[in-house]
Amino acid sequence: MNQRLRDRLAAAVSVALLAALSLFTLYLAQRAARDRERPAAAAPAAGEPDYFVDRMALLTMNDAGAPAYRLQASSLTHFPADDMAQFEAPVMVSLDPARPRVTVTADRGRLLNQASRREHEVQLSGHVNVVREARKDSAELVAVTDFAVVLPSADVVRTDRPITITHGPHRLEAVGMELDNKARRLRLDSKVRATLEPPSR
Repeated sequence: MNQRLRDRLAAAVSVALLAALSLFTLYLAQRAARDRERPAAAAPAAGEPDYFVDRMALLTMNDAGAPAYRLQASSLTHFPADDMAQFEAPVMVSLDPARPRVTVTADRGRLLNQASRREHEVQLSGHVNVVREARKDSAELVAVTDFAVVLPSADVVRTDRPITITHGPHRLEAVGMELDNKARRLRLDSKVRATLEPPSR
């Protein structure tokens, strides 16, 4: 192969490479233009959820890194407008072995925006059932109401609604309650009616 043929072949290859590069550059430019014209993915409308979770379970830890509370639900729906999560069939269980275990179940629940709150707050509604397990020095306590607020970090359950409490053989009815599991204290707010069974002989 003489020099002139080699020069022509090299020139042809160079032209082909430049043409291919030009076509690729044109393709990229057209694709970028289409991407700019394409509307961005629509954000959820006000009041619309942005994600769902089925059969969720969440474990929270205390300051020492030990399990403190477990939250389970059949489903979770998150609403970005107010950063609020709604639960269906939630179950909350306290896990501190130094305290009586408290289990709270409900038909529905929601975790509110925490930006302006000092601690997590879960609001439960529907048929709310609070059970504090029996210990050697205390019988099982069962409280039933239609709305309650759980403060997991404080280990507190409270309500301002009518509530019925069964503690061993005793029955209490009231409006408003606070169960402080950390302090082992039960407070009833108003309209308290008690049916107390005498101790067995």
